[in-house]
Amino acid sequence: MTGVFAAPPKKGAAAKKPAAGVPAAGKKVYAAHHCDMCHKIAGKGGATGTDLTKEGANAKRTAAWLTAEIQDPKSHKPGSSMPAYKDDIKGADLTNLVAYLRSLK
Repeated sequence: MTGVFAAPPKKGAAAKKPAAGVPAAGKKVYAAHHCDMCHKIAGKGGATGTDLTKEGANAKRTAAWLTAEIQDPKSHKPGSSMPAYKDDIKGADLTNLVAYLRSLK
């Protein structure tokens, strides 16, 4: 029996971790995209969207979940009135925004 197998990882090779993001930079992305027009944090902001005050304390709101929610809210809730930001918030801005939201506890 023959087969093709992947080589085992080299000793000492670190697994590539996803980018962690910078919460302070994410706060600027939040402000620049006027997220506070709909969302509230610590009593400040709109009431149309979800209150994000303790967003980071929700264990179900992983970085992957938040990324999907920002890019396409209808992926979680088909009737969501939140617009998709997949074309507007990308790359480091998206990573930083997610880090900021996860820091809210």
